[in-house]
Amino acid sequence: MESDERVNENLRLQFKALQEQQQKRLQRLMERKKEKEQEEQQQREGYSSTDAFGVEDQLHLLQPDSGSTSDIGKRLLEDENDQLHDQIRELKDENGRLHKLTQEKAFEIRHLRKKVEEGKLALAGTAGLAGDVAATKIVELSKKNRELTAELESERTKVKQLTNRVKGVEKELQNLAVNYTGKESGHVHTRTQMDDGALAESPELKALQEKLTAKNLKMTEYRNQIQAMKQELKVAQKVLINEVGEEVNISQLAASSGSWRGRAQQILVLQGRVRELESQLGQGKSPVSELSLEEEMMGVSVPKRVAAQEKNLFRIRTLEKDRKEALEKITAEYEALKKDNEDLKKKLEASKARNTVLSNEVKMLKMQMATILDKGKHDDELIDALLGQQKNMQEVLTRLSQHEQNNNDSQQMLNMQLNSEAQKQGSLVTQLKHMLAEREAKVKELEDEIKQLTLKNHYRKESSGKILGVQEFPSVLKSEKPSLDRSQSESGDQSWSGSRAVSKLGHELIQTQSPNGNIGASPRSSEVRVLQAQVTEYRTLCQAAEVERDRLMELVSVLQRRAEESNEKLMAAEKKLQEERRRCVFLERQAEKLKMDTAKNVVGTQKLSARGQTLTVSRHSVNFSGKTDVSFAPADLPLETQIEELRTQLAIQLDENEAIKTSLKSTLKTKEDDLKLYHEMMGEVKQIFIQALRQHKQDRNGH
Repeated sequence: MESDERVNENLRLQFKALQEQQQKRLQRLMERKKEKEQEEQQQREGYSSTDAFGVEDQLHLLQPDSGSTSDIGKRLLEDENDQLHDQIRELKDENGRLHKLTQEKAFEIRHLRKKVEEGKLALAGTAGLAGDVAATKIVELSKKNRELTAELESERTKVKQLTNRVKGVEKELQNLAVNYTGKESGHVHTRTQMDDGALAESPELKALQEKLTAKNLKMTEYRNQIQAMKQELKVAQKVLINEVGEEVNISQLAASSGSWRGRAQQILVLQGRVRELESQLGQGKSPVSELSLEEEMMGVSVPKRVAAQEKNLFRIRTLEKDRKEALEKITAEYEALKKDNEDLKKKLEASKARNTVLSNEVKMLKMQMATILDKGKHDDELIDALLGQQKNMQEVLTRLSQHEQNNNDSQQMLNMQLNSEAQKQGSLVTQLKHMLAEREAKVKELEDEIKQLTLKNHYRKESSGKILGVQEFPSVLKSEKPSLDRSQSESGDQSWSGSRAVSKLGHELIQTQSPNGNIGASPRSSEVRVLQAQVTEYRTLCQAAEVERDRLMELVSVLQRRAEESNEKLMAAEKKLQEERRRCVFLERQAEKLKMDTAKNVVGTQKLSARGQTLTVSRHSVNFSGKTDVSFAPADLPLETQIEELRTQLAIQLDENEAIKTSLKSTLKTKEDDLKLYHEMMGEVKQIFIQALRQHKQDRNGH
């Protein structure tokens, strides 16, 4: 292999060198032609400028003749140059073709050597018929290799011959160029001579030019004939070599006499003589006896003829022995060749079967390679898609983490607000409880005072009744009993004939009137009136306190309900927060698993070991309490469905966030409503007190 490569490289270098030399020579010839043309132009200009005998006639009578001779020579030389250039081009084309053929043959030799090596490697461990098939294949390949090497050597010899021809043509071109320069110099000298005899020698020059053209044409014809004769001679020599043999000298055959005959004729003559001799041998002894009698009668010497016959018989026997031996050898060779032929046929059939098997294997391997390449392309596309999906998943995870952080922050803010509101509501409840306790204590104190005052009034009236008389006592009793009954009862008695005002919340406000005028007659009527005024004030305070207590109890119940609901929401939000954290942890684990799977799949595609494996992401379901159920895609589903599910989960979480916002708004509205109710209650209580004060003032002013 290395030797062939070196030879090919040497041939290439030689071809390159030859081509460069040819190009340089052609450039030189073109430069010489240009220089000669320039010299001719200068000479023509000088000739035209010179004066004949110092007189300017400017007739130019000799110029066309000299120009015609030079033009004819130039044309002939140009024709020869064109022919030689055409031959050079043809030889270059042949050189290029032969170079291509040599390259193709070298490539075939390399291919066959590779096949031989592959066959040796493939059949190194085989035995039996497979080994025989491999041996036959190796023998055939070696034969092909020898044939190709022989063809390559023949092509190399052709290339060498063509290079030699190119060199010869280039030498001819150089010689023609030299001759052309000599002719031009001769023409210059003749021009100087022709200047002396201008008009007299013009017809002779024309005749000579015509003769020269005719001679040149004859020369070209003779050259063509010589080339044809050379080709015919080569063909005749080949035919003679086929007929006579390679080792026979053709010159000796030509020098010998005319009785020479060809091989076929000699073979026919010898066969005829052999037949004659065989017939003579078959005749036997009878002709010998006849001849002996005749010879005895004639007196011819018998022993000479007997010796000649014996010699002939000896020759015939030797010839027969040689023939038998040759036949035996030929038969043995024929049988051996038959066996070889049968073996070769068997080997050929085995090699054909092996070739079919190998061709099928090659087809299968090509199909497998095509499928593997397609698989690799699909794997690359899948890897790119998975990487893109992984990026999308990472973006989704970042968004989810941001949403979760925002949700956590909002939930923390909600928790803080709810805690602060719960604390405020608790403080309000405690304050209201304290207020209720204080009011109840005041109410009890007032009731005790009222009881004491009633008892004091009763004792005083009894004492005053004893003094004033019996008539005043029943009237006082009648006026005091209803006041006592009204102080004890919550709703009040109907004996008071005062007008009742209705508040905004539906409570009736009692307007007290002055009692009967019997007490005014008593000396202590002023004290009684003061007591009655105090009683009315205490009654108004009791009514206002009862109204406030009822409303505050309602507010407390509402606030307790809201506190319980807010606590339940807090618990649910904490549970959701824990579940979201768990889901985030699970998603982070899934992302790490995806990264590991993609890395493994990339390594698998580089080794071409991952066949038909599809990268999937495992899905685990995490069921949230209440509204949402978040589930991840199983290992069988593709990533697109997982992304869709994650999008749905994001939409659900956004809905949950909106629901939380709406709940916050509703809580704020309820608190505002509560505050409005509280303010209205306080306003109503104020109005009750104001109305009571106004009634009290009116009563005082009336009395």
